[in-house]
Amino acid sequence: MKRGRVLVVDHSTPTPDLDSGSASTFSYLQILSRAGYKITFAPNDLKARSPYTQALRKLGIRTLSAPLWKSMDRVFRKIGPKSDIILLYRAPTAAPLFDKARRAAPNAKIIFHAVDLHFLRMQRQAELTGNQDLAKAATQTRVAELDLMQRADAAIVVSASEEELVHQLVPGANVHHIPILRETPHIPWNRQYENRIGLRKICRLYRRALAPDPIRRDLLFIGGFLHSPNIDAVEWFVGEIWPKLLRHGFQDRFIIAGSHMPNSITQLNSERIIAKGYVRDLAPLFAASRLTVAPLRYGGGVKGKIVSSLSYGVPVIATSIAAEGMGLTHGSDVLVADTPDQISNLIMDAYYDNNVWQRISANGYDAFMDRFSQPSGTKKIIDLFENVRRK
Repeated sequence: MKRGRVLVVDHSTPTPDLDSGSASTFSYLQILSRAGYKITFAPNDLKARSPYTQALRKLGIRTLSAPLWKSMDRVFRKIGPKSDIILLYRAPTAAPLFDKARRAAPNAKIIFHAVDLHFLRMQRQAELTGNQDLAKAATQTRVAELDLMQRADAAIVVSASEEELVHQLVPGANVHHIPILRETPHIPWNRQYENRIGLRKICRLYRRALAPDPIRRDLLFIGGFLHSPNIDAVEWFVGEIWPKLLRHGFQDRFIIAGSHMPNSITQLNSERIIAKGYVRDLAPLFAASRLTVAPLRYGGGVKGKIVSSLSYGVPVIATSIAAEGMGLTHGSDVLVADTPDQISNLIMDAYYDNNVWQRISANGYDAFMDRFSQPSGTKKIIDLFENVRRK
């Protein structure tokens, strides 16, 4: 089915195996391309990046890069007028480009995707650290971010709490809540069996068969370390929560996985703390892990680490900040606590109580399928784009 033409601009070519924001951009590109939109993608740095650029081209997406495309001005002048919609990601990228896009393509509709509310994340970090320079930067970012929300034909936020906040701060903005979306982990199945018992049930059966409870061990943290909340989370976990677990008699390991791991994290490596760094295929880690932890003390948006864990049926122990705006329920599909004592107690309960583990695992997987899987969000995205295009 042929739909409109969409020019998508993000800060760089998405690297979905390296960071959650890229995974979200890549999901949108997959969904829009498969729905029949003619997509052109332009990274703001205009750099091709192998093999990620090739992955976009395999989806039928035209990708722009230097030296043919020398500036974003040229991109907007040449591609903008041919586009029905221009999708701009992230305030630091979108703010300096918005007016250029509007001037070059006055008839195109502009959708701003915040990824997360940057000003909220920065404000929380400033409050935690007492950094006054960061507090000032958060105020400046707030002005820019809310201005984009106001001026765009539509804006997208990924959490319910951020949607509510934006409606309070910018009542006239056309803001839409669409959660981050992920592909369902690849599961080989028999098509005849699927027709007989249903896709969701076979996914759950396969997940359990792949990694039965008795062979699951260890705690797992995943996250890209160019994102400062992840560095703080691991350091806080190791400094404040890990010692309490050891005093409780915890016998297994804490595994840390993520790209761009700094020395402050790699130096934590020991017999019981395993700093793996970048892991290309996370599926074996999830299949072997008993629990994941998301001990974030500041941040915004929806956390990809939680969505990924839900998709593999691995229970998550998260802070309130980490689980914010996801529509999850403590004790049902996630476990939430904020102090080291509370977190360590929840970990011990879920780790050693099979009934708790099974309940959180099954309900968490259902929450992923209902809210964060690509099929669950595709209609929301297509409806938004079609409504904006027709206005």
